[in-house]
Amino acid sequence: MKEYNLFPTPVMEFDFTNHPDLPKILDIVNQLKISPHSLLKNGVSSYSSTERILFHPDLTSIKNDFQKCVDIYSNKLDIEYSYIKDNWVNILNNQGMVDIHHHWSSIISAAFYPLLEENTCNLCFRSPIYTAINFRPKNTSTYGHFQNDHIMPIKQNYLYLFPGWLQHYTEENKGGKRIVISFNTEFY
Repeated sequence: MKEYNLFPTPVMEFDFTNHPDLPKILDIVNQLKISPHSLLKNGVSSYSSTERILFHPDLTSIKNDFQKCVDIYSNKLDIEYSYIKDNWVNILNNQGMVDIHHHWSSIISAAFYPLLEENTCNLCFRSPIYTAINFRPKNTSTYGHFQNDHIMPIKQNYLYLFPGWLQHYTEENKGGKRIVISFNTEFY
């Protein structure tokens, strides 16, 4: 017998805890024009602003290192390279949440967490085949193949990359402030 696990969805995690740009990020976040956004409940975003945090001159180094991660992701998947284009900040407060959505125009999407206060919510992914799943697993050891959602336990100062078409959201934030810098990539 040979088993094939078809149609995997790659998510990669990168540790930035020792990056020299970290002390600057929260100060820059506090300078951004942020406002409510339709996907956020009890949160604000710089998505509608023309300001792009990763294009701030003091964050060139971390943006370049994020780009290196995008290149690693692309190389590992053997896909064409893309570059960081759109980027923004979302801030969730207690009882905040992000509705399910995807970034169809993005090749690779990202979430970087410069601040996670205690008990903040995780990043959740919806299975791309959730509408077709009709199996009933007998035990939890096979559940991974048939789950509708995957809860990604996020870490402060970590970057997560995933395909732009992958639906994602958060559960209700039971903790304190949660700041995420998100970005999308586009082909060169």
